Amino acid sequence: MKDMRKASNPFYLAFFLLVVCGVSTLVMAVTAVKTDAPIKIAQARETAESLKMILPPFDNDPAAEAIDIKSPDGQPVKLYTARNGGLVVGYAAEASASGFGGKVAGLVSFKPDGTIDTVIVKSGHSETPGIGTKVTDRSVKRTISDVVKGVKPDTSKLPPNAALDSYSGIKPGAEKWTKEKDGVHFVSGATYSSNAVCDLVWYAATAVRDYLAKQGQTESGEAAPVVQEQPADGNAPAAPAEKKEEN
Repeated sequence: MKDMRKASNPFYLAFFLLVVCGVSTLVMAVTAVKTDAPIKIAQARETAESLKMILPPFDNDPAAEAIDIKSPDGQPVKLYTARNGGLVVGYAAEASASGFGGKVAGLVSFKPDGTIDTVIVKSGHSETPGIGTKVTDRSVKRTISDVVKGVKPDTSKLPPNAALDSYSGIKPGAEKWTKEKDGVHFVSGATYSSNAVCDLVWYAATAVRDYLAKQGQTESGEAAPVVQEQPADGNAPAAPAEKKEEN
């Protein structure tokens, strides 16, 4: 009877529940700490491999030189700059948006002038297989004949995806792409996933566009010439003295 009264005591039940919750929280915290490092390493490896696939050959470390920028509407974007021989050969920007199954993150590569080159969606998303994945995944397709003949898939290039490839060769305009005006970016029956990819590409493209504008780059991707401003009094500034070469 004493044990039964103790078990039915609300304070005893509350204490027991508190202990269970505390132990569970501790276990989850320890698990999170132990898995955090391996997850970050795997993500860094995926990013490095993806950059090699979507950017021209480079001899620097774009991931180590990455900077944080923002799209005009305040969305965070990570910018990677690819250089070869000291010259910029391309950019890549990482952004994310909300899809049907949660967060969808992707990488968008650009030519030096800001034209979109390649779009890929990173792994780890939860979009519906066979529906949302029509928009997000670049899957290698093999026919029965290929399997029978033992033909191996070509892994030297990215598999095609009509929705993702529809962004190649364009720049963001004044208005965001929509299903009504730019239906080529959208897959029927996968509106949420299409919107997510459209959003992340828009965030990345507009952020890169504004970044290049701030850097003073022209449409060709070259640095814009520095124009010396006219003084307020209207007198032209004196030309700088010619530097003499040393013998």
